[in-house]
Amino acid sequence: MGVVTELFLGASYGFASGISPGPMLGLVVSQTMRRGWRAGNLAALTPLITDAPIILAAFFVIRQLPHADLGWIGLAGGLFVIYLGAETLQDARKLQSAGRIIGSGAAGSGESSLASLWRGVLTNALNPHPYLFWAIVGAPLLVSGYEGNGIGGVAAFIGGFYVLLVVSKLAVALVVDRGRRKIGNRPYQTVLAGSGLMLLALGILLFAEGVGAIAL
Repeated sequence: MGVVTELFLGASYGFASGISPGPMLGLVVSQTMRRGWRAGNLAALTPLITDAPIILAAFFVIRQLPHADLGWIGLAGGLFVIYLGAETLQDARKLQSAGRIIGSGAAGSGESSLASLWRGVLTNALNPHPYLFWAIVGAPLLVSGYEGNGIGGVAAFIGGFYVLLVVSKLAVALVVDRGRRKIGNRPYQTVLAGSGLMLLALGILLFAEGVGAIAL
């Protein structure tokens, strides 16, 4: 795969991860509702602080494994991404078009916005999804990108992933802040359903690549 492909893959995974319901998105929404857009922004930025050790450890461990073992990890990663896609589609179906955005809470709090950053750091550090993603999905893709395109492939994937991950969460925070209690779920439901379909497609692709690696 070329650098552009690595960038596209990273951006796709980052966007899907950024808008999918989970502890981090819930925190971004609730902090924005309670303390405003700045607090939501700080919560959205926390993966940039917590994920680096996870990525480095997963990359160097996975890189030492035989090619066939990467195939089995690819199978597990594909199934995990397919599961996330199905879960995301299920969440999209649960939304009520007349309701408020998931995770909106009561406004008003005396805590500083900086507290949102530390809440986000703790939430993401204790969230199993980043560990699972980088161990069985992200790291194998990074190894493949490094073998095919060197450090440029790794940088493209990570750059695309985190730009879209953070930007999508910042966009959610902005929408919540502008609309507060007046925003319905329909636009978010549509984007969420598209994200779920994207994850299903990426998971099937990753699973197929794992089968191919085992067959070699």
